[in-house]
Order: sequence, then structure tokens, then C-alpha cells
Amino acid sequence: MKTGQLWAWCVFLGAILLQGCSSLRPEAYSCASSIEALDRLLDQHVGTLEATRVKGHPALRSQRFIYSFIEQADSATKQAAIVDAMLQLAQQGLWLEWQNLTPNLQQQWLTRYQIDEFGAYTKTCFAKAKQHYLQSSSSTAALLAEIQPEDDYSSSAKILGLYPLSSRVFERAVVEEQDHLKQTWLAARQQPYSGFSAQRSRLFVPDEPGPAPTQPLRLDNFGRLSDAAQAQRLLSWHAPQWLIEDADSNNLPGKPFWQRQNLSVDLSEALSYSKISYGRFKQQTTIQLNYILWFKQRPKLSAIDWVAGQHDALVFRIHLSPDLNILAYDSIHLCGCWYTLMLPKQQSYVAVQQVGQEPVLMHRVKAARNMRVSVSADTHQIVGLSPASLSDALFQQRYQLLPWQSLLSLPRGEGQSSVFDNNGYVFGSQRLERWFFWPMGVKQPGSLRRFGDHAISFIGERYFDQADLLQALGVQ
Repeated sequence: MKTGQLWAWCVFLGAILLQGCSSLRPEAYSCASSIEALDRLLDQHVGTLEATRVKGHPALRSQRFIYSFIEQADSATKQAAIVDAMLQLAQQGLWLEWQNLTPNLQQQWLTRYQIDEFGAYTKTCFAKAKQHYLQSSSSTAALLAEIQPEDDYSSSAKILGLYPLSSRVFERAVVEEQDHLKQTWLAARQQPYSGFSAQRSRLFVPDEPGPAPTQPLRLDNFGRLSDAAQAQRLLSWHAPQWLIEDADSNNLPGKPFWQRQNLSVDLSEALSYSKISYGRFKQQTTIQLNYILWFKQRPKLSAIDWVAGQHDALVFRIHLSPDLNILAYDSIHLCGCWYTLMLPKQQSYVAVQQVGQEPVLMHRVKAARNMRVSVSADTHQIVGLSPASLSDALFQQRYQLLPWQSLLSLPRGEGQSSVFDNNGYVFGSQRLERWFFWPMGVKQPGSLRRFGDHAISFIGERYFDQADLLQALGVQ
């Protein structure tokens, strides 16, 4: 083939590729350029606070729950529902992140695009984006097919860390630690107050829950709660007791706040944070009630403590079926560390143990509407879970339940800032373990991180927000 002919073919193929790519771009709605500019601005200066950005499509965001429906988008109606859900995620994310943008940068963007009011403008723009994606059904279908869930494991770290060899060493250490935790759990179950000293421990009990959640639940196309009041009532109705082993300052649940440039924790009142997420079990949507305790630090327990550091947070989660039966409980620290599955005694379970995947730490428990969660001093591990009860022998203190979203925009100087940095990690929560555990591919191991970024296995790959997590683990 002559040089001129070869060049012509290259130009022709390049044009086809560019046309294919351009068909997926959102240039068809008038305000696309301003939203793209805003998205870049927020990504650079604030980071992502809600879901996962879709590259080149600032009006769309994804998450693992919504992603689990994409393969089933075999009709225009289902595709429209997925697009609408992704548009809502993007709009919620932009609104959250906008609150944390400095007033100067806000005004620069508003002035550049001659916008009078942020809320009204973005609402109108997202309506135009929705119309664009629904009208371009074939291009939208191609776009959805290309979307992949965010990977919170680093392949390059695994390669550099000789993962096939190093993982064997780590797996032995993981199994040994799980065996230790099992023995701790069994010992705590055989003693009053989980073996804690009644004089030193403290029982935090929730405020009165009010009336029971109304039935039937109001749900959207994906089985998610569509009534905010109903969702809050459900969170309050199931709020747990927290029995904490030692009432010193390292073990009191508190409230993060910005003190100049440092993220500190106010311990003057007892608090727990809550949020609702969703999963899927046997083709039905499960409602996940998340309760979070925030501590000022994980203190040093030895001269060199790999996991000690500022800030620590514990997540206790309840999985509910659509008819509000309890399917399972599970837990992580906010770093994603030490996933624990706790199953009602009657719940069927056959452990799924794949080659190259660490085993799951699982305990059997007696389930109830409200549970008592026993938390060890300093390590903040759940060492016991049982139906809630009151006792005169324990010092009791009421705690307030606050929305998790309040931590995404806290007062900081003259503006607002999240507890998370631009990469999604809690400011100041780095641990020494990151220099030791990196060959397992977990990004920034030990650092507290935002929901949606929790890798929960060092050996193999699992995610806390994996839609089918319960079934993947063997819950039946």
C-alpha cells in the first residue's frame, strides 16, 4: 500500500473512532459546558463526596448498587430508570461538593457562566441532561455498557509487591488474627457485660425511637426508600445500644469538627451517626441501616503500633429484607478493616471459600429489633452482639443520632469542609500500616475513608458496598 493510501486509511479510521467517542459525549444539551467546568472545579478542590464520577459525563454518577442493575437494562423503561438514578446521584454529589467550595471559586464560576442562582440553574440543567440521555437511547445504552464499578485495589501495587508470594504470608497472619478474635468473642459471650468491668464501662442508649415505621414502605423503582421521614423513622427504630469497655477519652463516641486546620473530635456529648444504603439478596433490594461511632484516636498499645493513629470509627450495619425482617448484621472499621459477619441463628449459611480469598469472620447471634453492641477499649472491636437490655449495674448515658451527611460539610473558618480530603480519606488518619500492607493492593491501608471506597479483604477482593455481598459470602 502506498504512503498516501495508508495515510488516508489512518484518517478514515481515526474519524470513525472519534465519531464513536463523540456519540457518547453530552454536548447536545446547552448547559453541558458549564456543568463540565463545575465538575472539574469540584473534583480538583473538593473531591468526590457522593458516588463515583463517570468520566466525560458530569451529569451522571454511579455506585455498585445501581451498577448491579445495568445488565438488566433490556428495555427503554429500565434504561430510563437507571439514567434517572445516576442523574440524581450526580446532582446530590454536586450540591454537597458545592457547599465546600470556597466562596471565591463559587463566585468565579457563577460570574463566568452568568448564573444568578446555583440551585435553580443546576436543576434546570440536569432536566436538560436527562432529556438528552433519554432521547439518545442507543448512545446511552453503549455508555452504560462501558461503565465499570470503581476499583479500590491497586493492580500495580500487587505487581510490585509480588502478590502471589506475599499474599501467602499475609493470609496466615489474617487467619491467626481471626482465630484470636473468635476466641475473644467466645470468652465475652460467657461473661456478664461481655466481660467488661461494670465500674469502668459505659452503656450508651439511643433516644426514644418514637412510633414504629409505617407500612407499607414507599419505595422507588429500585426498591429504595423514597420517603425521607420513613427512612429516618426506620433508623431510629433500630438504633442499637453501645456498650463500651472503658469510658476514658479514647473510647467516648464524639463529633468531628474543624479547629483551624486540624480535624478534632468534640467529646462533650455522646453521638452516633447513621445512614441508609442498599444491597440485593435473592433478586430483592435489601435496606441497610448503618450506625457509626467516631473516636478521637486508636491509641498506641505498644512502642511501635502499626495501626495506631488519629481518628477511629466503627460501622455497625443491619441488613433488612423488604418486609423488614433482619437478614444479617456486619461491621467494619471506617478504614474497611476487619470485616465481620454476624448472622441470626436461624439464617442459613454455607461459607463460600474460594482459592486466593481470605475466609470470613462469622459469628452466630440472637437477633432482635434493637441490639447491644459490645465494643472493646482502644481497639474498638465488636466483641459481642446481643438483644438490647438495661442494667442498674452499668452507667447509662443517652446518645443522639445524627445524619452521616452532616460530616460531609462542616464549618471551617469562613467556609465549609468535609471530614474527607480530595482523595476520599479522613484528614490526619494515616497509619504506619500503609508501609507494610501495600503489597495486598488496598489503597492507603488503615486510613479512614468515605462510603463506597471500602475494600474489606486483604487477600482477594471484596467490597463493603458490593450489592450481592451476602450471597457472595454464602448467606442463603
